[in-house]
Amino acid sequence: MNLKTKIFYFWGAMDVLAIAMYVIASVSNGRVPFISDFIAFTGMDNNVTGDGGYSVAVTLFFVLDLIMLLSLFVSAALFFKKHRYAVRFALCQEVLRFIASRYSLALFPALTGLFGAGNNWIYLSLFILSELLKIGSLIYVIKADRHAAPHSVIR
Repeated sequence: MNLKTKIFYFWGAMDVLAIAMYVIASVSNGRVPFISDFIAFTGMDNNVTGDGGYSVAVTLFFVLDLIMLLSLFVSAALFFKKHRYAVRFALCQEVLRFIASRYSLALFPALTGLFGAGNNWIYLSLFILSELLKIGSLIYVIKADRHAAPHSVIR
C-alpha cells in the first residue's frame, strides 16, 4: 500500500469517525441524528430581532452545517474508493469545515473531551493544526500525482 492510498484511507476513516461521533452524541442526548436538529431548528423563534438579521444568520449557519455533515458521507465514500475527485471534493469541503468548525482530524475533539482540555486556545490551535495537516496531505497527493504516470487517479 503506497502513501497516497494510506492518506485516502486515513481521511476516509476520519470522516466516518466524525459521522459516528455526531450520531453517538445525538443518541446519548436522547435525540435522533439530523432529524432532531432539523426539528429543533424549525421550532426556533424566527423573530429574535425586528429586522430578521439574526434568523437569517442562524438559518445560513444551520444549512451550511447540515451540508457539511452530509458531505462527510460523500467524502468518506470518495476516499475509500480512491476516486479521482476525492481530493478536489475534500479541498472544497474545507470551506464548510472552517464555517462549521468541524475538525478534519476527528480524534482531536474526542481527545480534548477525554482529557478535559477546555481552553478555547487549545481548541483553536488543534482545529488549525487539523486543517493544515489535511490540506498539506492533499497537496502532497496532488504533487505526487503530477509526477506519476499520465493516467494518474487525480488529474
